[in-house]
Amino acid sequence: MKKILLFAVVMAMGLGSVNAQDNLKWGVVAGMNVSKMSTAGLGNKIGYHVGVRAELGLPQVANGLYLDAAALLSAKGAKTDAGDLGGINVNATYLEIPIHVGYKYAINENFNVFGSFGPYVGIGLFGKTKVDELDYDSSHELVNTSYKYNTFGDGYKRFDMGVGFNVGVEIQQKYRISLGYDFGFIKTNDSNFEEGDEDFEEMEIDLASGAKNRNLTISVAYMF
Repeated sequence: MKKILLFAVVMAMGLGSVNAQDNLKWGVVAGMNVSKMSTAGLGNKIGYHVGVRAELGLPQVANGLYLDAAALLSAKGAKTDAGDLGGINVNATYLEIPIHVGYKYAINENFNVFGSFGPYVGIGLFGKTKVDELDYDSSHELVNTSYKYNTFGDGYKRFDMGVGFNVGVEIQQKYRISLGYDFGFIKTNDSNFEEGDEDFEEMEIDLASGAKNRNLTISVAYMF
């Protein structure tokens, strides 16, 4: 955690040192997440992301090249419906910091296309996981039971990292629409969480295979 905070401070100081340059732009971004985890039995979940971003042009390296960084509140997770066996709904909200290198190509003075690629780091902030299951009570009646627990600290790791890419269009050098995808590298579930969990085994959720975050993003941004 200390290393991540130090990294964020150093990055902020670095961006601040070039704040006076004309090729640094700031903006706001928001959009939709379609997230899942790379394990059998868990499907897509709709979420959101919102935050601020900075873009530093690098004309001294090449025309159209830029460095892109953002700080995002990003709601991810996964869910499934196991029919008669119940289901699980994982909610996980992260603070994410993606840092990309991108290239922008000008179609004309008011319309650009762009693409970027780079790593991201994420810290889990909060979230609840709900599990629904069907079981027999003492009278041998089939009943639906459910319970909730904290996603982070009670089953899932807070730290995440991976790589992602974005492609999109920019209009009048202010309005941006983009499509992206992030591939998480970190196995999100704690090792203790996967051992002996009969509920998940019955739902055919294979936590032992390694549940890593995957996220499709659709974003709009405004650059000042």
